[in-house]
Amino acid sequence: METKRVKLGDQMWKVNAAEAASVAATIEASMSEAKVVKLALLAGDDTPATVIFNGRVALLAVIDDGAVPRPTEISGSRT
Repeated sequence: METKRVKLGDQMWKVNAAEAASVAATIEASMSEAKVVKLALLAGDDTPATVIFNGRVALLAVIDDGAVPRPTEISGSRT
């Protein structure tokens, strides 16, 4: 099963790749509408978990799409 990483605040979770777009849309709606939602995610050991996400107070949510190279790994970048 292919998964993607989901970072909610300082907590790291996983989601099935096939469900990542739906979870991302739910998180985005929760944050823009200041709502609390339940997310079906996976813990680090792939154990299913229901995560209650408060979009009203969330500062950051990231779904890692696995792009290569990662932004912190881009070589030759100028500062």
